[in-house]
Amino acid sequence: MFFARIGSVLAWIGFVIGMLSLGMGFWLGSKLPIDDPQALAQIQAFYDHRYGATTGEMVTRGFYMVLGSVVLGILAKIARRQREA
Repeated sequence: MFFARIGSVLAWIGFVIGMLSLGMGFWLGSKLPIDDPQALAQIQAFYDHRYGATTGEMVTRGFYMVLGSVVLGILAKIARRQREA
C-alpha cells in the first residue's frame, strides 16, 4: 500500500509539472518572431539558456512527462486494487 500511495503522489506531481512544461512550451512558442530568422535563432538560444530547452523540447518533455505520469497513475491504481482484493 505504501508504494501504491507513493506512485500515486508521484504521478500527480509529474502530471502537474508536465502540464506546466507543455503549456509553457506552447505559450512561449506562440510568442516567437517567425518572420525574422535571426531574431528567432537568438530568442531560441535565450530560451535554451534560461529554461534549459527550446520551445519544441519543452513541449516534447512535457508530453512525455504527462504520458509517463498517466502510466504510473494507472499502475498505482492497479496495485491499490490488487491490495484490496
